Amino acid sequence: MDTELENKLYEKYPQFFSNKDKGIMQSCMSWGCEHGNGWFDIISSLCWMIRQHEDTKAWRKKYLEENDPEKLKTEPEYFPVKFDQIKEKYGTLRVYFSGGDDYVEGLVSMAEAISGKICEVCGNRGEPNKGGWITTLCDSHRESLKNPS
Repeated sequence: MDTELENKLYEKYPQFFSNKDKGIMQSCMSWGCEHGNGWFDIISSLCWMIRQHEDTKAWRKKYLEENDPEKLKTEPEYFPVKFDQIKEKYGTLRVYFSGGDDYVEGLVSMAEAISGKICEVCGNRGEPNKGGWITTLCDSHRESLKNPS
């Protein structure tokens, strides 16, 4: 993904991308988002949904602290999401992360599945090719790979 688009994500959702500043021996996120610009909206939407979920979790925790501390003791502990790597693999998005819960797992699985229907280059409707290096592209970008001008 272009640096400009990555920086938009980093600025809007710094809590998820703190691993980008680690060395390559500590986190693959230091390489940035390793996929085309067409999947920017998928990642941006994923971040938004995770942030909404985390905000709800924080609100619930505060509410229980003030109103029902005994119930708070039975709540499962929640660790904030940190992305470890975001890349393309076999024509779809792969998002590796730490923290979260089953709901976040579902959001990530949905984002990965949707990427298999979206052109990695432009964000239009696409599909994976049948052989060779698997990429998810729209007809226009697949044709341009066959006949570069």
